[in-house]
Amino acid sequence: RCAGRVEVKHGGEWGSVCVWDFDWEARWAMVVCRQLGCGRVAKASPYAPFGQGTGRILLQPFFCSGTEDALENCPHFGWGKHFCGHERDVGVTCTGSLCWSIPGSAEPCPCPGADAVELRLVGGNSPCAGRVEVKLQECWGSAADDNWDMEDAEVVCQQLGCG
Repeated sequence: RCAGRVEVKHGGEWGSVCVWDFDWEARWAMVVCRQLGCGRVAKASPYAPFGQGTGRILLQPFFCSGTEDALENCPHFGWGKHFCGHERDVGVTCTGSLCWSIPGSAEPCPCPGADAVELRLVGGNSPCAGRVEVKLQECWGSAADDNWDMEDAEVVCQQLGCG
């Protein structure tokens, strides 16, 4: 729920969101992650990174301040009005509220804010292979989870631009 193509519901209909590619700061993504309760932005793209939508484009926000509490509160052209196509459907990966327990300890790690801000792979033979490390509170550490699965790996790969 914290990564994917951004869609909105208006008047009982779901539709995609597109933006111009010169919105370099992607403040719309800050609004989306906050609105979903998914932490901070890890990666945002206006180039359909999660595939193009097939229905209507319902919203084209522009020049969000990043402080709006919902995407529809950003300036926009009106519901269903847009000047971009599905090739500009936005996708976002948010950090989620991440915190891991220290291995061998029953106590969770202290994590005020609890947002992972960076991911990297180390010890592999390419930039897209290796052990997952997460930077929390300015410290790098290995990600460990007894329930790690392919879905988790796919999120990491998406965040790192590795497919």
